[in-house]
Amino acid sequence: MKPLKQCNKAGCRNLVPYNERFCEKHFINAKTENDLYENRKKIGGKYFKFYHGRKWKKLSKLYRLNNPICVHCERRNIIRKVDVVDHKIPIKSQEGWKKRYDENNLQSLCHSCHNTKTANDKKEKW
Repeated sequence: MKPLKQCNKAGCRNLVPYNERFCEKHFINAKTENDLYENRKKIGGKYFKFYHGRKWKKLSKLYRLNNPICVHCERRNIIRKVDVVDHKIPIKSQEGWKKRYDENNLQSLCHSCHNTKTANDKKEKW
């Protein structure tokens, strides 16, 4: 008899053979999630590679350490920690791509402010 372990899906207590990762219920979902990641990788192209690259991750982390407060919230006299390093000029624009590593084109934002800014950027179509 093969040893059993719990399904890798968080919260699932179904037992599966030791050499498998998911129960039948979660196997399809896991495959779909992996496919979504692979599709994002293909569709995202150079932007996906940029945001997952070592140089950006290092710059982003250092920028967050040096600028720990959301700049939009701070203007409204609210102190909120930074969650995202945002490009003032979106990198999907031609000018923004050239300035993707320029610290003068970066700003510290919380998730809420970043989502608002990104939605506004999309309306303007860069």
